Amino acid sequence: MGQSAVILKSNPYGLIVNLSPDLPFEELLDAVGEKFRISAGFFKNARLALTFRGRTLTKEQETRIVEAIVQNSSIQVICIVDEERETAEYYRKALSHALEKKKDDDGMFCRGTLRSGQSLESETSLVILGDVNPGAQVTSKGNIVVLGCCMGSVYAGAGGDEHCFVAALTLKPALIRIAGAAPKRSAIIKKEDPGDYPVKPEIAFAKDGHLQIKAITNETLCEYLT
Repeated sequence: MGQSAVILKSNPYGLIVNLSPDLPFEELLDAVGEKFRISAGFFKNARLALTFRGRTLTKEQETRIVEAIVQNSSIQVICIVDEERETAEYYRKALSHALEKKKDDDGMFCRGTLRSGQSLESETSLVILGDVNPGAQVTSKGNIVVLGCCMGSVYAGAGGDEHCFVAALTLKPALIRIAGAAPKRSAIIKKEDPGDYPVKPEIAFAKDGHLQIKAITNETLCEYLT
């Protein structure tokens, strides 16, 4: 079942995962686990961007599939790339630069959505596979990358590093702060369903003591890195 239900192909950015459109989801989930368990030795400790094809997935289904991949292999899933969105590739580049700049910092990988009242703190850079809901707080002495919708409060560079950044597939934070730069509050009324917001990768960084929040483009990356 696993061989035909899940087909893996490499692409320039990572891995394309072709999923059966007809198989019941729970059976598909088992097939994904089996496929990556068999292929674990090939990928070893690879850091990959994933692209899903062949099937439309809800956020929850996508998260469960990524969890099945991580649990059945030593792969580190860096981001999900939508081939139809040019900005997704820009997002991949931003995350790649972050990992390069923090090569001596192992970082922290967190799977799951942070809900109201929950908080997460890290001494290292932090990648969150899920949403940061309103009322949740994230604090890191390094970078913060949210592979989902960021609507809570985020504080990067908490140790004073002004070169840190916050990036998200959808960046709508209640409060954002980077090192000593003046914090910003969002004037946007939060929607109950994070899925109502379109995917629009953005990056926030400090420049001359002020916070800049911009769409992730080649020009933005050049500005951040200079």
